[in-house]
Amino acid sequence: MMTGRDQLSSFFWLAISIFACVESVRAHVGSFASPGPGFLPFWSGIALGGLAMALAVTSFLKKEKEKVTEQWIGIQWGKVIGVVASLLIYSIFLSTFGYLIATLALMLFLFSLTWRPRMWSWLGSALLTVLLTYLIFYLWLNVPLPKGKLGF
Repeated sequence: MMTGRDQLSSFFWLAISIFACVESVRAHVGSFASPGPGFLPFWSGIALGGLAMALAVTSFLKKEKEKVTEQWIGIQWGKVIGVVASLLIYSIFLSTFGYLIATLALMLFLFSLTWRPRMWSWLGSALLTVLLTYLIFYLWLNVPLPKGKLGF
């Protein structure tokens, strides 16, 4: 039997996908050889609709009904609030401190939330993440990253 939440969410996402497809057709989809401005939203809407239908079918085929209270057991709300707050702070201070410093601080905080064994492991992972993303986006793909008030 399909649970109420799954049924509601699958119909919601199906409606969003239909809306995206209709609006992207109005904006001219184009073809694979010559895509129009509605090309990406159209195919994203198709994918979203397929996923919504897959959710509806799989939840309909489930025999056992999940209890809603069991889904929330074991969630560490302090970490969830910490991640959301750190992303908000990151978005506020990105232009002030620049990509390198702000992203390093964000990665250090996020890795410290999830990895407890040794400080050097999440410190090294944070440095590697920042360096790799800098090399890929700034140097290889020429994406302009915020430099901040310090100039780097």
